[in-house]
Amino acid sequence: MRYIPIGNLKEGMVLGTPFYGTKFEVLLAQGMTLNPQHVTRINDLGYAGVYVLDSMSKDVQPNSLLPDEVRTGTIKAAKQFMDEADQSARQTASGLKGGRAKVTKERQERVINPVIDALIENERRVVDMIDLKPYDYYNYYHAAACVVLSLLIGLDLGVSGTQLYELGMAALLHDVGSSFIPRPILEKPGKLTPKEYEIIKSHAEKGFFYLRENYDISIEACIGALHHHENYNGSGYPNGLAGEKVSIYGRIVAVSDAYDALVSRRPYRPAMYPPQAMEIMRKRSGIMYDPDIVASLRRVVSLYPAGVGVELDTGVQCIVVRNYPGVPDRPLLRLLNSTFSAPLYMDLYKDRSHADSYIQRIIEIPS
Repeated sequence: MRYIPIGNLKEGMVLGTPFYGTKFEVLLAQGMTLNPQHVTRINDLGYAGVYVLDSMSKDVQPNSLLPDEVRTGTIKAAKQFMDEADQSARQTASGLKGGRAKVTKERQERVINPVIDALIENERRVVDMIDLKPYDYYNYYHAAACVVLSLLIGLDLGVSGTQLYELGMAALLHDVGSSFIPRPILEKPGKLTPKEYEIIKSHAEKGFFYLRENYDISIEACIGALHHHENYNGSGYPNGLAGEKVSIYGRIVAVSDAYDALVSRRPYRPAMYPPQAMEIMRKRSGIMYDPDIVASLRRVVSLYPAGVGVELDTGVQCIVVRNYPGVPDRPLLRLLNSTFSAPLYMDLYKDRSHADSYIQRIIEIPS
């Protein structure tokens, strides 16, 4: 498979991954040949790009960290939990008391534990596939992506057992307080007034109290959600905490939340490729984010996802075939001008003869 930015998608290309509709039904199946209507539909849904199957990339298989059913189940759960929070917010605004039973630990475990199990069982715990998200369901896809990134960072840092589960729940529900922010303010396209920004900032505390009241969940997980906008230098909110006074869950979720937002297409800007997003995270390390956690993010996220085209410092152009955990900028490459009868590979990680070579930029591969 290879990755095609949305602007380069053409009729006749063959989908490498399925696309889901608003009810999580398969809208476009893997292996489907695209027609002009399909291309328009994918663009209208807000995807940054797609993976396609073709002869040029038949040796490229991006590392899918989660089985499709686990990933889809996590996105569905994020939507269900947020829908319940929206209902609670409407009841609160109407002066009604919800009376809803607490979300049980068993229900939460059915969401988080399959993700943990899949990541632990995967020997290559590295994100080398661009996550595909639509506009309309961005919040739910984003929540699921934050779960994966947070758990990968947690595993990299030695978090285990119950703490992994608590971290996953903090990541999944970190923005649940947004349900209690008036929609006109939350979705305002222009600059917020100081008063509106204060209202937006209140979502962290509102989410904390909602979780405490409505979930059978530990205080540590709730605090993790509460702290996801605290900055490492103390300039964040709601309490202006700094350094290790910010909970470890909050520090991890803050990094996952920010990075995934940068690599996602939004109505007001295109998605960034990982090198650009990681450079922003690097510049904010020690200011907004814990440097150790940013360093962990760099170990679990590849800078050059499998299936993208790259150009080396020598000008040689390649396609990324495979990434290795812990070395985000040293993938296995195949030269673009080589044939499958005599493919020429360059392993920037394992082959010492390429020790001085480095990737200079991501390029668009001619179709």
